[in-house]
Amino acid sequence: MADRAALGVIEFGDTPTAVGEVRSWTQPQEATEIDVTVMGTGNADFIPGAIRASLECELFFEFADAGQALALAQLGNSVPQAVSLYPLGVGSTLPVLSGNATVMSYSSQGAADGAVELSITFSGDSDGLAWTAQA
Repeated sequence: MADRAALGVIEFGDTPTAVGEVRSWTQPQEATEIDVTVMGTGNADFIPGAIRASLECELFFEFADAGQALALAQLGNSVPQAVSLYPLGVGSTLPVLSGNATVMSYSSQGAADGAVELSITFSGDSDGLAWTAQA
């Protein structure tokens, strides 16, 4: 798989726009925890609740990049837009993570000994983000 390490592509927006300068990404999915403990049993019991899916990406900051500019402009917009992650590049039968998401946060950081970086978190809407094979 090492030969595909640099092929990851993230697209965002209702008109899919590539988000440039991607360094890395993380795609956590988790179920919320619902406490159903009965008093007096001495044990805590939990069941899974709603599933939360998000896509976190680390980028080299490049404001002239159309995808980055679009994502930055969407912070606080409650209307989800399309997001797709192609971790092994674009191609038939390769995996894609897709769905609709909102930009929940971003932060930039820099240091004297490195490039300026940008972190963006996309949170999936009620339909979540799902892995499928590209057509």
